Amino acid sequence: MRTIFLDGKYLKTDGQIIDAFTPGIFQANGVFETMLGLDGKVMDTALHLRRLRKGLKILRVRAPSIKASALNEVLLRNHLPCARVRLMVWQAGHRTHVMIVVLPYKIPKKKAYRVCLIKTGRGANDRMADLKSLDYEMYARAYSLAQSKGFDEALLLNHNGHIIEASRANIFWSKDGTLYTPPLSSGCLNGITRQQVIKQAKNLKISVKEQNLTLEILKQANDAFLTNSLMGVMPIEITDEFN
Repeated sequence: MRTIFLDGKYLKTDGQIIDAFTPGIFQANGVFETMLGLDGKVMDTALHLRRLRKGLKILRVRAPSIKASALNEVLLRNHLPCARVRLMVWQAGHRTHVMIVVLPYKIPKKKAYRVCLIKTGRGANDRMADLKSLDYEMYARAYSLAQSKGFDEALLLNHNGHIIEASRANIFWSKDGTLYTPPLSSGCLNGITRQQVIKQAKNLKISVKEQNLTLEILKQANDAFLTNSLMGVMPIEITDEFN
């Protein structure tokens, strides 16, 4: 049994209920955030809550009051030293619902991820950059397909043929001392770790540029890596052939 937070109450429930509310399976007019929980504390809550509110504003869903203390309390009640913390807010009828779920998480020990390319119908539009929507089926399907083929992640192509991000992460690459990442206008999510990497690179006087990414550019990169709030930074294998 797990403890979840639902509409102001802490409830005991089983895995089937939690699975049913997984983004990509559960679809509704709303948003979600995925955060890392370590030793009783949820990381970067202020940044995640700020993006969540922006997403709700785009969807015209009333933003409820959510406190970081509720996120930490669910983490503590589940007695997990390392966890995936998922916050979901959605509208059903005239009511806005809030759910916090905590699941066990192991930080990957791989030195690099193997990735494949998957085409999507994602448009090039920065309007969606701050919207981590519960309409997540495309991403969940891409990740599942990559896993079924023996890959760790899927790099997603938008309708222009540009690599915009991975199914669960942003992408960076370096070339001749400059760090690159796709622009928000390509259709990628403005990830929390993406923002932090860009800020830290600039603080270190590393040149950072936003540029549309093609497969040929990726093959010519010195190195490349993925970022998200759970794994942090993960290098990817750059090969001459991508499936």
